[in-house]
Amino acid sequence: MSREVGHAAGLAGTVGREDQPRADGRLSLAPRGLPLPSLAQGVKPQAALCAVTSVDVSGRLADRRPLQALGWFAGRTIEVIARNKSITVTARHGGLCTIGRQGHLVLPSQVRRSCGVEPGHRLLVLAYPDRSLLVAYTMSALELILSRYAEENEVA
Repeated sequence: MSREVGHAAGLAGTVGREDQPRADGRLSLAPRGLPLPSLAQGVKPQAALCAVTSVDVSGRLADRRPLQALGWFAGRTIEVIARNKSITVTARHGGLCTIGRQGHLVLPSQVRRSCGVEPGHRLLVLAYPDRSLLVAYTMSALELILSRYAEENEVA
């Protein structure tokens, strides 16, 4: 049974390995691919810069590319909120946190504690320049998200 999916370029295709009839009547196997979610017609996916980065003992994220994509610079005031193993960062005038002197995001200790982030842990960081928003997920949150996706989509 074939499944139609949307690809990153917005094109449709099939995934899975299945018997496909050929013009000469014989069966052939379709190539196996990764399932991707369908894209709704007319909906443009948000462009996000994604990075996986480590956290050091002071809470500093190693990768500066997400902040650069947002146009956030050293000294920029921000708001950092922890929710269910994820961290949301927005640029805020009068925010209680700032981007570090060398242009790194430093997560406050109370945020790291509430999300269970320890030195050496890695975070999936998504930067949405059009929304001036940065979201970071712990690996345990990512594992939960992916396991739910696998259940809903019958992925082994």
